[in-house]
Order: sequence, then structure tokens, then C-alpha cells
Amino acid sequence: MRGSTQNSKLRTQNYFWPLLIMALGLIALLQALAVFPPAVADLIGRAWPVVLVLVGLILILDQIPLLRRWAAPLGLLVTVGLLAVIIVVAYTTRASTEREDNVVTVEQIITEEPERLRVTVETIQTRVDISPVVGEEPAIRAEFVGSTESEIETDYTLEGDSAVFLLRETRPNPIPALEAIGRGRLNVELPSGIPIELSFRNADGTVSLNLLGLNMARLNVNITRGDLLLSLANTPLEERGDVVVTRGDVTVFVPDGLAVHLFLNRGGSGREPEFPADQYLYLRDDSLQTVDFNDYEVRTELNLTVPGGIIHVE
Repeated sequence: MRGSTQNSKLRTQNYFWPLLIMALGLIALLQALAVFPPAVADLIGRAWPVVLVLVGLILILDQIPLLRRWAAPLGLLVTVGLLAVIIVVAYTTRASTEREDNVVTVEQIITEEPERLRVTVETIQTRVDISPVVGEEPAIRAEFVGSTESEIETDYTLEGDSAVFLLRETRPNPIPALEAIGRGRLNVELPSGIPIELSFRNADGTVSLNLLGLNMARLNVNITRGDLLLSLANTPLEERGDVVVTRGDVTVFVPDGLAVHLFLNRGGSGREPEFPADQYLYLRDDSLQTVDFNDYEVRTELNLTVPGGIIHVE
């Protein structure tokens, strides 16, 4: 019986070490031939010391009688798990760092005098500020500062009496390079003299929408993770706006002379909205309304969906 166990152990060891050497050789050959994507090749170059961890772990497990038979597969399993944790931690740490390697400047002069401007902005891991443009010339200006893994796509077209502007952040590489990954920041300035329909989407990052001074016609905001600072325009929306912040707080600044009716959807979080009680009424349908709402000439309505944060109204 003991001889059978020893033979099984020897067979396992005889197979494991040649296979490990062959695997390492194949990986080195493929890397030398530039078969792997640059990001994967970079990870392999950084992770090779894990082989030493694997060898040392197998040698330690081989000294434990109960684990001796499974030393090779168990050591490989633990090492792979350790490597996965290290990669996740490395990417997570890098992803929280603001990068300045890639600078993209956009200026779109509007000369056609459109009756409406439809603006779409989509970002990934970016801190965003949107505000009125400085100066009287009708123009859209933007500056992105971030990672070389991010690409900025822009498009400007005319559709009937409307001008349509698109700014989108993309990351073409499915596996970003560890050295280049990081957060960005985007500043967008919009013209104040044209009715604007704004559609904004951000996956992760703090967002500041300073709409005061803009002629806002429609507003649609969707943020997956990050806080939102929203300064409302002092002009009424043509239809009820929609603001969704899945994980983050929302602070709404209401200018003088504007009455608001905010329809709250807190997703059953139980977090009470914070607002000046002398200026707003909390209604039974889970909404906030400016005191004497109907007496104001300028009124606007907004849906606020904030299931994972707190709503502040100032």
C-alpha cells in the first residue's frame, strides 16, 4: 500500500515539473513573438516572481504528510488565487489615481444659429464639470485630461433646425495597461443663448453640473457611481427632467426666483432628504415642492432617483 502511494506521488511529481517548465517556456516564447496584447505582456513581465512562490509553496506542502500527495495541484491553486488578488488590488489602486498623460482639447464654434442644441456627454471614470461658456461667442469648448487608455470621440452635425453635439469617452483595449490606467477629468462649457437638451451619462466619478445661466430645455442625467452637484438653470424645463444617481449623494442648488417640484425615488433606502423646512414642503407622494409653488412665474419639475445616497436641496 505504501509503495502504491509513493509511486502515485512520484508520478505526480514527474508530470508536474516538466509540464511547469514547458508552460513557462511556451509563455516566454509567445511573449517574445509579441503574441500577447501589450497589457497582458506587461502583466506577465511583472508577475513572473510568482513562479518562485509556487515552487517554494510546493516544497513546503511536500513536507506535510497529509498534503504531500496534493502538494503540486494545491500549490498551483493557491498561487493562482494569490496572483488574482494581487492583480485586482493593483488595478484598483491604479484606477483611483488621476492621470495627466492624455490631453484632448475640443472647440466647436456654432455659426449656423440653430434653434436648439442637443448635447450628449458620456464618460467612464472621470470627474466632470459642465458650465456656461466664457465669452459671448456661441461655442462648445471641452478639455479632457486623463489616461492614454481613454479616447475621446466627438461629433457635430445639423439635423433640421437643431445642432447635435456628441462627446464620448471610450477605452478600446479590453485589458488596459496597468501603467496607464487611471481616472480623468473633463471640463465642458456650453453656450448660454441657445435652448439646450442635455443628456449626460457617467460610469464613475464626481459630477458638477452648473446649469445656472444656461437656457435648459431638457435634462437627462445618469450616474452609476459618484456624487452629483446640480445647480439648476433659472429657466424652466420644457418637460420633467430625469436624474438618476445609483450610488452617490445628490445636492441640488435652486436659484432665486425658481420654484421646483422634486419627485423622489429613494429605492426604499430610508434615507431622509435634507432641505430647508421654511422653503420646501415635503408631500405625501415622496416629493419636495417649493412653498407657494404656483405663485412663481418660473417653475420646473425633476425626477430624482437616488437609491444609494442622500438628497440635499439648498
